Amino acid sequence: MATYRYIIRETTMFIRPVMENHKLKSEVKEMGKPPFIIEQKPLTIIEQSCHFYNTTYTARKETTRIIADICHKPPIIIKPETSTYFFPSHSDRVAECYWFNLGLIKSYCKGKFNDSRIEFDDDTIEIFPISHHIINTQYLHSIKLEYCLRTKSIKNNHIDKEVDYKRSSLSIYEVLAMYAMIEKRV
Repeated sequence: MATYRYIIRETTMFIRPVMENHKLKSEVKEMGKPPFIIEQKPLTIIEQSCHFYNTTYTARKETTRIIADICHKPPIIIKPETSTYFFPSHSDRVAECYWFNLGLIKSYCKGKFNDSRIEFDDDTIEIFPISHHIINTQYLHSIKLEYCLRTKSIKNNHIDKEVDYKRSSLSIYEVLAMYAMIEKRV
C-alpha cells in the first residue's frame, strides 16, 4: 500500500496530532476545506515539506537560531517565497506537538479550560488544548523570525527605498535575498 505524502502549502492552517488505533497520525486543516487525516506524524509532515522545498528541518531550525536567536521550540519558515511560517506548540520531541501557520491566524484568545481559541483567516474557529501563554509566546517568536528575515534580507540587498505598507507580499528579490542569507549562514 502506497503511503500518501502530504506537503505543506500556504493554505495549510494547522497540523494536529491524533491518536488512532494506538498510532500517532495527523489531522490537517486547509483553508476552506474540511480537516483530513494523514497516516504520518506531524513532525514527519514538517520534515517532508522542508525536503520538498530543498532544505532540511534541521537547517530551518538552525536558521531560526542564527537569525532570530530562538533556540527552544523554534518556528520555521517552510516556504520563503510565499512567507509560509509554521510554529510548534511544544518541543518537536513531544508527540502532542501541534503546528500552526502564522500567516493564517486572524486572532487568538484564552479558552475556558486552560486552552486556546484560535480564529483563522477563513473564519474557522478551533479550540486547542494548549495554554494561551504558549500560543502567545510561539506566535510572537514566529513574528520575530519573519521580521528578522524580512529586514535582514532588505539590509543585505542595500535596498534604500521607502517602505510600501500597502504591499501584501515579498518581491522576488527579497525572497532570493532571504534564500541567499539562509544558505550563507547555515
